[in-house]
Amino acid sequence: MKYFANLLVLLFSLSIFSSSFAEIYDDWPDDAICTWLEQKPDHKGYLAENEKRVLNCFERKDFSPRNDFDFFEPKKQIYM
Repeated sequence: MKYFANLLVLLFSLSIFSSSFAEIYDDWPDDAICTWLEQKPDHKGYLAENEKRVLNCFERKDFSPRNDFDFFEPKKQIYM
C-alpha cells in the first residue's frame, strides 16, 4: 500500500509538470508569428514556429521582411 501511494504521488506530479513544458510561442496567434518574422526573418525561434504551424509566412502576399536596417550597425553608403 505504501508503494501504491508513492506511485500515485509520482504520477500526479508528472501530470502537473508535463503541461508546463509548452513552448514560448504556443499562445501567440499566427499573425503575430508572421509579423515577428517580418522584423527578424532569420530568428531561429520564429522560423521553427513557422514550420511547426505550417504558416508559410514567407509566401504571403503581404509579407515584407524588414532586415535592411540594423539599428546598431547601420549599412555604409557608397558615394560615387
